[in-house]
Amino acid sequence: MASMDADRLLKTLSTLLEGLRTGSSVKVFRRGEERILRISWLNIVHDPEVYRALARCISLDVANKGYVFDAVASVETSGAKYGVAVSYELNKPYFSIYKAGKVVFESPVSVVERSVTEGRDVVLHLDESAVSGFRDVLLIDDIRRSSRTLNAAVGLLERCGLRVAGCYVILDLAFAGFPRPSKIPADRYHPLFVVEEVGEMGRCRVSEGVALRVMEQLQRPVS
Repeated sequence: MASMDADRLLKTLSTLLEGLRTGSSVKVFRRGEERILRISWLNIVHDPEVYRALARCISLDVANKGYVFDAVASVETSGAKYGVAVSYELNKPYFSIYKAGKVVFESPVSVVERSVTEGRDVVLHLDESAVSGFRDVLLIDDIRRSSRTLNAAVGLLERCGLRVAGCYVILDLAFAGFPRPSKIPADRYHPLFVVEEVGEMGRCRVSEGVALRVMEQLQRPVS
């Protein structure tokens, strides 16, 4: 996957941000008292240009922070596509944290956690023997709502002897009111877009996140 030039990156990130702020890429529906966001580019239709832009955005921030790690990991299914994109961008090995055990696992390890986003218990699985050659990993996921899945993923990685060098999520649904992941230090947790409020028509208030900082840097005149 070829990396993006600065102009294309800025244009794509700006389009994603505008879609959130105007609500043009967002639909809101309710499940009981919860508001669920359906975001076209995140979890419905997938554009290679979006993958490239998000992966490039993360890679720039990783370089700026000086993170050192052996592999990229993400939680399947939705988070996996972003983890793969980041692994290609950074030229690092990739592995998934699975939501179903695999027959080919030699040393299966699992944890159980309640997912608010999915509304059910989620069991996360890893093959310890397959990841034993790694020490530090970059953890990627698509959405943080309750932090339970991310906390479970970190716990599972730690049980397999791995450390999380840093964690990136595409969207942080801060409006849901849940605390950020307790098992990830605050200075190593990095959402690209933080959705602080959302209206019934899908208009989101987004005023912070890695993507916004990268956009600011790209807009600065070159001296």
